[in-house]
Amino acid sequence: MNIADILGVAAIFAIIGYVGYRSSREVQCVDDFTLAGSRLGRIQAGFSMAATEFGGSSLIGAMAYCYTIGIAGAWWDWAAVPALVLLGVFFAGKIKLPHMVTVTEFFERRYNRPTRTLATIMHLLAIVTQLSTQFMVGAVALNGVLGVPKTLGLLLSVTFVVLYTMGGGLIAVVNTDVVQFIIIVASIAVALPIALSHAGGLAGLSAALPEGFLSFGNIDAATVISWCLFCFFTYATNQHYIQRVLAAKDAATARFAFVFTGASYFVYGLAVALLGVCIVVLLPGISDPNMGYALLIESYMPAGVAGLILGGIFAASMSTADSMLLAASTLFVNDIYNPFFRRRKDSEDGALRTIRIVTVVICVLSLSVSMLMDNIINIMYLGGLFYSTAVFFPLVIGLVWKRATAPAAFVSMLCAVAVGLVSEFFLAGKAPGILGLPSNVMAAATSLVVFVVITALTKSPPAEKTAFLSKT
Repeated sequence: MNIADILGVAAIFAIIGYVGYRSSREVQCVDDFTLAGSRLGRIQAGFSMAATEFGGSSLIGAMAYCYTIGIAGAWWDWAAVPALVLLGVFFAGKIKLPHMVTVTEFFERRYNRPTRTLATIMHLLAIVTQLSTQFMVGAVALNGVLGVPKTLGLLLSVTFVVLYTMGGGLIAVVNTDVVQFIIIVASIAVALPIALSHAGGLAGLSAALPEGFLSFGNIDAATVISWCLFCFFTYATNQHYIQRVLAAKDAATARFAFVFTGASYFVYGLAVALLGVCIVVLLPGISDPNMGYALLIESYMPAGVAGLILGGIFAASMSTADSMLLAASTLFVNDIYNPFFRRRKDSEDGALRTIRIVTVVICVLSLSVSMLMDNIINIMYLGGLFYSTAVFFPLVIGLVWKRATAPAAFVSMLCAVAVGLVSEFFLAGKAPGILGLPSNVMAAATSLVVFVVITALTKSPPAEKTAFLSKT
């Protein structure tokens, strides 16, 4: 990479850093830090949610998967579309509850404090695991294009993200996400036609690829359904998505954020898949498919353009990392520190200091996971088993079914995690019949059955636990 490309990447970092710095000056209290004063407009909410979702898994992970099995790897990204659109239409408005900072607060309002605490702990475990993939993406790009050792690349990625997230909270995250969304879209729009041209266009791809590599049927229906369910569980329950809903100025803005992201994902997923199969033709035999995009940039992108596209990789990783990082620190401070450890005389400055310290600690934990694991899609999927599949039914059904009880929610969550992990490591794809179903299907089915059965066997909740539902 020449000096023009290096300067281009540096310029992108400088722009994002400047936006984050300016945003940090708006933070006066914890509410500003966590919910941006609940005043996000449509562009902020929509672009920010899309940038959050267009992260390392959907970019580098999906390209690596397409490199391995062909263009059908697009289903990894496309599985998000129905979940985002349907949740936007039917769910986002209902979950935007007044005075709610974290999605896990719902479990105390609707059920009890132990259920909320359990959900928070599981959510933190999932975020720490999944956040590691975003840091990994930046490190892979630096290694592939500039030859920077992965460990140093991880440290650089972590340091940059933690600085502006710790300084400006959700205001900084959202404003930088708007910039990062534009950079991601621009980088893909530039990279795809260049890669297609070098590969001989669609006709050249068809002639050069192994048979069936341009078939969208290379993935079995059960896997696609499993991914769709994974997306439903994730978007309805994860703090880094719901935080934008809670910070939106009204329910219509919250719905728009989901639907806009879903519509954008369809085009984005196809573009990423085409880039993945272009890499198969242009760079056959790569030992680590996660390095494919970085090597494509290094080998085929013109001087100056490569810097923009590399900046797009970093924008994709940072836009998701900052959202996850803020979500984790918000969860810890709001759901664990404030109820159990914060003293009443603590000032707003003290609370802000605590949430910033927690942000650094979570980064360190995620960095450790990044150094131990390297399969991006597997990490994301495993993180979902810790949390999303377990809380989906107690959350979604709890919004509409007033009979649902706290014991049912608590026990169903524990059972879902246990069954999901056992299935993932010992049964999925190995055991015969139903036992061999994807692990998230097994976990979700367990959660639903246990939730309904225990609800039927326990006493109805008191009226105050359901009264707020009629206001949603």
